[in-house]
Amino acid sequence: MVYIEYAELKGVYKILWLRYIYGVDLSQHCMKCLLGHNDKRVRGYMRALRGLKLEESRYYYLCGVDEYWRWEKNLHLAFIPSYGSVIEIDNEFIKCKIHNAKQLPITPDYIDWSLPQAKNKLFHTCRNWQFANMLARWSSVSRAPVQKSLFD
Repeated sequence: MVYIEYAELKGVYKILWLRYIYGVDLSQHCMKCLLGHNDKRVRGYMRALRGLKLEESRYYYLCGVDEYWRWEKNLHLAFIPSYGSVIEIDNEFIKCKIHNAKQLPITPDYIDWSLPQAKNKLFHTCRNWQFANMLARWSSVSRAPVQKSLFD
């Protein structure tokens, strides 16, 4: 079981969510591109998480949106279950210790640039969407059909 011993949030996040992910929808960006559901115990303006036993999931994503909408201050942490592993982070966004988990990178390296949405800055700069692209390439997650972009 993945267990958040503590997660001390260093920023103030007006929107804060922890998502259990089962698929992706690359026609959407932000949270909507990560198909799944949110943990109801995690919500905006929380300053810390302590002693959270997480539901089983193949992928997890913790995201915090800065209270003043400054994207460079947003929190992004993607991880998977990994029995015996521990994530320990102390950076400008978060100080945390998560048991039985392994952090995953969030990078634009996996973006499918053939998608019409990839031309849109709202999509290709969105770290949620970058992660969804990685999942679409790496694994057999369920995938919603990509629709034509309104921005073509």
